[in-house]
Amino acid sequence: MKKFKSLSVMMVLFSALFFTSCDTEPVDPVLSGNDTENPGTDPTDPTDPTDPTDPGTSDGDYWPMAINNQWTFADNGETLDPMIINGTSTVGGNQYYKVNQFFSNAGDSGFDGEATMLLRKSGSSYSVRISVTIPAQEGIEITVSPFEYTFLKDNLAAGQTWTETATQITTTTVPGMPPFEIEMVNNYTGKILEKDVTATVNGETYENVIKMELKQVSDPGMGQPLTTIVTEMWFAKGVGPIKSFTAGVTDQELESYILN
Repeated sequence: MKKFKSLSVMMVLFSALFFTSCDTEPVDPVLSGNDTENPGTDPTDPTDPTDPTDPGTSDGDYWPMAINNQWTFADNGETLDPMIINGTSTVGGNQYYKVNQFFSNAGDSGFDGEATMLLRKSGSSYSVRISVTIPAQEGIEITVSPFEYTFLKDNLAAGQTWTETATQITTTTVPGMPPFEIEMVNNYTGKILEKDVTATVNGETYENVIKMELKQVSDPGMGQPLTTIVTEMWFAKGVGPIKSFTAGVTDQELESYILN
């Protein structure tokens, strides 16, 4: 279990794509299931050719997904626990790969909670589905709706963009009171900055690299101010993520990886 600072702040941190240290889970056996929950994605117009709902034709595999694949990063020189694909799951008829951590740092507070991060590639689109389970404490029940968003489209050219909206709803039930909901709306704009370039990370040179930017603007609701996070990421064909940079937050580079 991981303790969370607050639900709104927690989900902003989870849904921002930056690499931070998190508790490492052991490699699990393959998971299975037929979860029919709505992923929570509210995509843009599907007639738009850059829309996340149109998977398009992939230009290659920029995040190889297989059980026991893992990537180890260093954040400003400090080696982090590896990010490991440790299972699979089926949601709404789609197969996902479970990762023990996904660019996340939950913080700390009085509530215990556990997040599940699932990766999926459909055509050229790579997405992450985030769901959170929080056990009832002192009679207070909190449920958080899962949501999913696209973090990479590998078939776009440099300069092309896509947009997407994902809504997360937190429902709190306190004994003797009616349930109340908080809706947080996350708006994403992805942009391909460079395509098929060479990048040197930690002394290692990678070919066929996509450099991209993901801007997340979150409205936590209840009159709170908007939160904006801009992250630059590099993905190497046949390798996966090799670098991530969020100004004032993290600057992480791949140290090693294992593919199966």
